[in-house]
Amino acid sequence: MPKLQKYQQKIRKYKERLKRLITRIGISYSADFDLKDEKLEKLILPCHLGILFFGDFDIDFFFKIKHRINQVYDSFFFNIKNLGDHNFSFEIFSKGVKKEYREMKKSSDRIKIHPTNKFYEVLINKRIEEKLGMIVAITDLPIYSSSNDNVLFLFGETNLKHRCCVVSSLKLKEQYYGRNKNQDLFEERVIKEVIHEIGHIIMDSTHCVNYLCVMRFSKGVNEIDDKSSDFCSKCKLKLNQIRTDHNF
Repeated sequence: MPKLQKYQQKIRKYKERLKRLITRIGISYSADFDLKDEKLEKLILPCHLGILFFGDFDIDFFFKIKHRINQVYDSFFFNIKNLGDHNFSFEIFSKGVKKEYREMKKSSDRIKIHPTNKFYEVLINKRIEEKLGMIVAITDLPIYSSSNDNVLFLFGETNLKHRCCVVSSLKLKEQYYGRNKNQDLFEERVIKEVIHEIGHIIMDSTHCVNYLCVMRFSKGVNEIDDKSSDFCSKCKLKLNQIRTDHNF
């Protein structure tokens, strides 16, 4: 028995060393993020929505987002709550970070990108704490998908099971493409992506084929600019059916 205990201690020690090494070199370790929600219940609409910010955003931006969400999702939300800013601890911030080259041909520098599960862990806990039906994160950090770590520099992603989503504003800025700052255009892009990700939570994971619909998948920022911030007639019918199903 003493030999077995000694062997188990060695395994635990080496496991901790391996975890620290993985974190330091920027490989995501699945056990780093806890996405459990023991009290997850079926979504009942209308519900409360929360918006949490990770980064430097103008406080007035929340009210613009709220106004547009209420326009598109009329009667879906009792309240849209500003959950304020969230700052990761240094330890959490470094977990799962990868260094990748930008897609731009002229760029030779690598930037740090963060796994979506890092945000989901915070969002799940915050949604439970605030008694919300769903929750959205807006970050100025670049992100990659935790479900497929080959999907890099996302505009946004949704976790349907836990009713949370994250939108990254990095590639929505004109400055990212070497162009002059355009705040109005930037805010419009963020709003479209927020509306898009909320649409996935309310409806499903499918994308619309209508070129102008906000639920169309956008490969690049130009396609975001081309589509509207509203639903096409077919998607509006789906929303109306959801209203009927939930009696509101």
